[in-house]
Amino acid sequence: MEESGRSWLLAATLLASVLASLDLFVVNLAFASISASFPEAAPQTMSWILNAYGIAFAALLVPSGRLADRFGRLRLFRFGLGLFAAGSLLAAVAPGIGVLIGARGLQGVGAALIVPTSLALLLAQYQQSRHKQMVSIWSASGSVAAAAGPVLGGLLSSYDWRWIFVINVPIAIVALLSTISMKEEPRQEAKTPDLVGVGLLAVGIGALVAALSYATDWGLGSPRLWTMVVASLAATVWFIRRCLVQGSPAVDLRVFSTASFSVAAVGMAGFYIGFAIMLLGGSLFLTSVWGWSPLVAGLGFAVGPGTAVAAALLAGRTRLSPRWLAGLGSALFVLGGALWALLLGAGAESVPVMFAGLAVTGAGAGVAQTGFLAGGVSPLPPESYATGTGVLNTARQIGSALGVAALIAIVGAGTNASSYQLAWIVLSCSGLAGVLSALLIRGRSRGAGTTADAGDAASVRPIDVEV
Repeated sequence: MEESGRSWLLAATLLASVLASLDLFVVNLAFASISASFPEAAPQTMSWILNAYGIAFAALLVPSGRLADRFGRLRLFRFGLGLFAAGSLLAAVAPGIGVLIGARGLQGVGAALIVPTSLALLLAQYQQSRHKQMVSIWSASGSVAAAAGPVLGGLLSSYDWRWIFVINVPIAIVALLSTISMKEEPRQEAKTPDLVGVGLLAVGIGALVAALSYATDWGLGSPRLWTMVVASLAATVWFIRRCLVQGSPAVDLRVFSTASFSVAAVGMAGFYIGFAIMLLGGSLFLTSVWGWSPLVAGLGFAVGPGTAVAAALLAGRTRLSPRWLAGLGSALFVLGGALWALLLGAGAESVPVMFAGLAVTGAGAGVAQTGFLAGGVSPLPPESYATGTGVLNTARQIGSALGVAALIAIVGAGTNASSYQLAWIVLSCSGLAGVLSALLIRGRSRGAGTTADAGDAASVRPIDVEV
C-alpha cells in the first residue's frame, strides 16, 4: 500500500479506536440523565444500557479475529463500523428503554468487530520494525478518548443525552469513507468459529448478570432468581464443552492450561468488578447524591481517566515485573475504596476525598491493567499472544458487567451517600482479590525451569489500552 493509502488507513483505525474507548465513558456520565428520561424503568432495567454493550462485546471479541480471517479483515472492519453507527443512531432516536437496550447490544457487536480488525489492518501494512510504534499510536488514541470521555459526556448530556450517541455517527462515517480506496487482502484459510458457542457465552453471562442485578428485589428464595442461576450455569457448562470438542471453538481454552494466564484472567475479571463500581458509582454519586450537573461532574470525573492514562504509560516503561504492577494497581484500588467508604459523605467538605479516590483508583486501573495483561500473556507461546490478549479483555468485559449489576443491586436508585458505603467496600474487596491473584502470577519459563526476568516480562505490552 502506498504512503497516502497508509495515512487513510491510519486515520480509519484511529477513529475506530476512539469510538470503542469514548463510548464507555460518555454513557456512564449520562446514566443519570438517561434514567430521568425513563422514570418508569427500574434501576436494574437501566443497568442493561451498559451491560447489553459489555456482554455483546465480551462474547464476540475473541471469535471476531477468526471471523476476520475467514471473511476478510477490511470487510469485517467496515461491517463493524456500520453496525456501530446503526446502533448509535437507533440509540439516539430510541422511543423506549427496550429499543435503547437493543441498540446498545448492536453497538457492542460492532465494537467487538472493530477492535481486533482495526489493529490487525494497521499492523499488516507496516514492517515488523514499526509495529511497536503503530501499537503505541493506536493505543494512545483510545487513551486520549478515555480521558476526554467524561468531559464530552457531561457536556453533551447537559444539553440532551441523545447527543452522546449522535456524535458516534459522523465519526463512524468518516472512518468508513477513509477506507474507500483500500483493497481487501486475500482471505486466509480459516474456519468459522463456533457461533453457537458465542451465543452460549452471551446467555451465560447475561443470565448471571440478571440474577445479580435482581437478587435484592427478587429475594434469595425467588424461583426466578434460581432459574437465572441455573440457566447461567447450564449455558456456561455447555459453552465449555463445545469449546473442548469443536474443531473451531468460540474460545481456544488451551490458553488456560498455563497457570499464570488463568490466574491473570481471574484477577482481571475480579479487578474490573471494582473498576465498574468505581466508574458508574462515582458518576452517580456526583450527579444523584451531590446533584452536580453532568458537565461539572464530567470535568471532575476526568481526574480518574486522566490519571489512568499517565499511570499506564509509566507502567509500560518501568522494569517492575507484571505481578508487581498488578499487585500495586490492585492495592491502590483497596486504598481508594477504603477512602470512600470511611470518609466520603454528602457534604461539600468531602470533595477532596472524592477527587483523591478518583486519582488513586485511576492510577490503580492504569497500572493493574498493564500488569494483568502482560503477566497473563508473557508466559504463553508467541503464537497464542493474540488469543490470550483477547481472552483477557473478554474477562475484563465480564467483570465490568458483573460490577455494574452488583452496584445497581446494592445502591438501587442511589440518591443518598449511605447507600453507597457497601459498594465502596466491594470496590476494595475487588482490589484485594486482584492483589491475591497477582501474587500467583509467574514469569515465562526459559530453559530448564528458569524464569524470565522482570524486564522481559514487563516488556510484553498490552495492545488494547482502554482505561
